[in-house]
Amino acid sequence: MSVVDRSEQESGVEFDQLPEFELECMYDDWDDPTAVTVFSTEESDSLYTAWLTADRDHAVSLDAVR
Repeated sequence: MSVVDRSEQESGVEFDQLPEFELECMYDDWDDPTAVTVFSTEESDSLYTAWLTADRDHAVSLDAVR
């Protein structure tokens, strides 16, 4: 988890704006997926490996996220 130092943000930027992410996802099996892995496609993120994997029983549709 990262922390944002608000003193370093540009003036005029609203704090309630949502960040944008360049993310992709892959499934363990395209025909009958049991897990989904989400990862960044940003070039700057290629210096390290980071991903999030969730199994199907615990994943939540983005429509259900608030």
